[in-house]
Amino acid sequence: MRKHTLFRLTVLIALFALVISACAGATPAPTPKPAAPTKEPTTEPTEAKAPETGGDVLIVARSLDIRTLDPGRQYEITSPMIVHAAYETLVTFAGTDYTKVVPNLAERWEISDDGLTYTFYLRPNVKFHTGNTMTAKDVKFSFERLRNLKDNPAWLMDVVDKIEVVDDLTVKITLKEPNAAFLAMLVSPNFSVLDSEAVKAHGGTSAEDADKTDTATEWLDQNSAGTGPFILKGWTRGVEVVLERNPDYWRGPAKLSKVIVKDVRDPATQRMMIAGGDIDVAMNLDVDLIQAYKQEGGQVVEGNTMDMVYMAMTTNPEISEPLSKKEARQAVAYAIDYDGIINDLMRGAAIRLPSIIPVGLLGTDPNLGYPHDPAKAKELLAKAGYPDGFTVKMVYPNRTFAGGLAAETLAAKIQADLAEVGIKLDLEPREPVAHLADYRAGKLAMTISPWTPDFLDPHGWAIPFAVKGGSAAKRVYYDNPKASELAIQAGKITDPEKRAQMYLELQKIMLDDAAFIGLIQPKVLIAVRPNVKGYVFNPVWWVDFYEISKE
Repeated sequence: MRKHTLFRLTVLIALFALVISACAGATPAPTPKPAAPTKEPTTEPTEAKAPETGGDVLIVARSLDIRTLDPGRQYEITSPMIVHAAYETLVTFAGTDYTKVVPNLAERWEISDDGLTYTFYLRPNVKFHTGNTMTAKDVKFSFERLRNLKDNPAWLMDVVDKIEVVDDLTVKITLKEPNAAFLAMLVSPNFSVLDSEAVKAHGGTSAEDADKTDTATEWLDQNSAGTGPFILKGWTRGVEVVLERNPDYWRGPAKLSKVIVKDVRDPATQRMMIAGGDIDVAMNLDVDLIQAYKQEGGQVVEGNTMDMVYMAMTTNPEISEPLSKKEARQAVAYAIDYDGIINDLMRGAAIRLPSIIPVGLLGTDPNLGYPHDPAKAKELLAKAGYPDGFTVKMVYPNRTFAGGLAAETLAAKIQADLAEVGIKLDLEPREPVAHLADYRAGKLAMTISPWTPDFLDPHGWAIPFAVKGGSAAKRVYYDNPKASELAIQAGKITDPEKRAQMYLELQKIMLDDAAFIGLIQPKVLIAVRPNVKGYVFNPVWWVDFYEISKE
């Protein structure tokens, strides 16, 4: 999955990131990296003197993990923010409502009764940055190139059977099987529509051997072939990305004339830069730095990620006899002090993750989840045949989760909580790669792990966690035929109300089985200068620069 592991999914968030780390789920093996940008940094990013902020230029500082800005190849954390500014997709999300997909480059669409065929009707007279007019052939080229580049995000096209150009403003996409998440997947910046003529002129191709013959990436790393509100003017690796306003944008020119995204790795340096007026936005401040900035009158933008940290417990008696009993797993769930994790460890910079689907998506309910009830936990332990508790090993990755929470700190908190009901937790930290290998192999009795979305639809969580053999389910030997059937069928039904009901039922079943317990859904806290208006966090592309203005 995307975001250091991966919109694998799923779309996005990322679609999730469209943001899209290698998530704890399976990630396609990367193909050889595209050519590096021709520009090289001449100074360390923290030494580069930022121009004075002011006027209609926005300067952003964050730690950049950009490998490429080619929409058909990018699969990192922050690349979607740049791609979203320069390119557009057929559909999108409106504001912070991630349950509804709305028109973008496509004015409308139709879905066949069997759920296999999607017909999109494009907006007329939309111009690329080159001046060329967007047509259906550009959509077909862009999507087929995404698939045939065979880079990390190519799997997003696995559901697509064929793409047909009906006329200049109509494109028909046929799926291999019904997939209700398809529209949400199309929100991913990987599904950006590129100017096919411009890309071909610089060595691009959508042919089946594009992974071997396409040479457009180097050009796309320094130029944009999109329809978006900003034009990519250059990327200097390790220093900055520069975007300039597209004067011919179909929705009207952006309020900002230029956006400069600086690669500043150190949060303390970002803090000094925003305090000194050298930048307008600091995206990587920790909770302490954020609080200090806020106390000094700074503006802090808050948003919920679609990342999650959860606990997994085996159901296999050969791995752990006690945890193979549902009542023992439920006892663990009741023993955890969730409010303590949110308030004490995260200092409020997270929300409670009620199940295996993050709050904010279709069919979620923040009121689901286990309460902290030690007495109930002891009652269930006795019912499971362990009135005096039991001992189990928790192996956890030696890393920091999203939101700045160290896995070691979280593990110690859970250890203390479980000790109060008689469960002894032996903690064993491992390097993340070794931990993930054993977790994927189904060798761990208990663990805590992150999960980052590939796209913002519950399908991206339901299938891997609920279906027997799914990338997460197989790690704990989870097998509930009813849950599996619900997850599969909910992914095929296009009626959102029916889907929501099915996902709610699914989550209740899985909570009762207690193989996976939601812990936290981290928040994002972003320092923004008071004169910046319209800054809204998005879990797929981080921020939409088109909506921002400066006073």
